[in-house]
Amino acid sequence: MQLPAVVLPHGILGISNSEVKVDKTEGKFGPFSGQVFIGDMGQSKIMRVVLEKVKGEYQGVAFDFRSGFQSGVMRMDFDNNGNLFVGETNRGWGSAGTTNSGLEFLTWTGRIPFEMKTVKSMPDGFEIEFTKPVDKSSAEDLDSYKGKSYIYKYHAAYGSPQANLETIKIKGVKVSEDGYKVRIVTDNLRPFYVHEITLNGVKEKASGQLILHPTFYYTLNNIAEGDKLVLTELSTKRSSKIKKKVAKKKPRTSKKVVAKKNPILTDEQIQPLLTNNTCVACHHKDKRLVGPSFKLIAKRNYTNEKIVELIYNPQPKNWPEYATPMAPMPQVPKDQALKIAAWINALD
Repeated sequence: MQLPAVVLPHGILGISNSEVKVDKTEGKFGPFSGQVFIGDMGQSKIMRVVLEKVKGEYQGVAFDFRSGFQSGVMRMDFDNNGNLFVGETNRGWGSAGTTNSGLEFLTWTGRIPFEMKTVKSMPDGFEIEFTKPVDKSSAEDLDSYKGKSYIYKYHAAYGSPQANLETIKIKGVKVSEDGYKVRIVTDNLRPFYVHEITLNGVKEKASGQLILHPTFYYTLNNIAEGDKLVLTELSTKRSSKIKKKVAKKKPRTSKKVVAKKNPILTDEQIQPLLTNNTCVACHHKDKRLVGPSFKLIAKRNYTNEKIVELIYNPQPKNWPEYATPMAPMPQVPKDQALKIAAWINALD
């Protein structure tokens, strides 16, 4: 079996990938010359991919690039001025956006965005190269990074959840002298897994801005050879460990506090469940995608149990205005489905 060079996480970087286009504009389209752009019909968006060869096999990293197209992204081509023209249609199948077809183009403004330009495999982690120098203090803070690794199952049900999840333990980081590169060191790299790391706290040196697209998805078929960094070379500081003033405890009263039996999860708490069970592939909290928004579903006044039933056995006739019928999702654990249903109903 030939391994995929790069996995585009389902529901995050598209659901119905389309044309692949290499940037050969020699800088006319921005700082990503030579990189690969991949369209997606269902989510009406474009992703960016960078490949490298490790031990003779291709592997690499994927990033989100641009979303919000008016219909499904199907065909892409650069003109002589470096504009990326995008031919769009959902072919009656359904996609994010407001129309069934379209023709749009992307042009570079000339301003370089603060982005991760590329990510490379290292024997003890990854090396990130940025388009602009990073603020050293924020980049050396381990609390600026959060990651996990996972694989997908091949099975009959549509859209595998992320399987065999494991938190990536960041041991330390090293920022280059010029600020353009950061080495992330971890001791739990897993061959054949997608390694997803989000840089929530890393800022640009000049402006203090955060990264435009802060998450990378690296498909690690082979771990690179070479020298590992020693611990003394790494920053291991965490801003969360800075001591803060402890508020004085209030005197106890006779009032009894009763915890809710089944508290409704917050947006932040529900997001991993929506992502892992691929709900975000077709649904958004506020906006119409391939399917209705969660807020619109909440207005139907279904019970939590009814929503769970519809997850397992969808009824397309209930939503005739949506061309794409929802596939049955029997793989969603019932306890998680109930939590999702409760969260949806709380949106009304």
